[in-house]
Amino acid sequence: MYLYYGPTGAPVKNPGEEFMKRIFFQEGEEYWKQGNGESSIEIEEDWECESLVFFYTEPYGFFIMRYPDFLVPFQMVEKIETIEHFVAGSPLNVPSCSFVDRNQAYQIVQQFLDDKKAPDLVEWVELRNIDFQHD
Repeated sequence: MYLYYGPTGAPVKNPGEEFMKRIFFQEGEEYWKQGNGESSIEIEEDWECESLVFFYTEPYGFFIMRYPDFLVPFQMVEKIETIEHFVAGSPLNVPSCSFVDRNQAYQIVQQFLDDKKAPDLVEWVELRNIDFQHD
């Protein structure tokens, strides 16, 4: 069993493929700015829980973080920008190099649901190891 927690409303137990496709391919930034501003998928197996926390920000795409390890996708780029997204009313700064497009985001989540672990479609690094907040 897995649960989808959207930006608003009650959790959805085992949402189907069409539901997930709508979230990733049809919902715009306004959906992700509602409520607490993020979504998550939680899988509980043998008393262990791993989650993917994610949101969408124009024009960058989806930011996805593996919890509890705080691992994010990493793409080598020339310049890393600091992107601000509001979660639960507070700004969350994240690196631009960790955003993925709609197709990649959907593939990551689907493989996570199928295999019960985060896929190797992207390189995962600890968020704290990315140098992106410069004053």
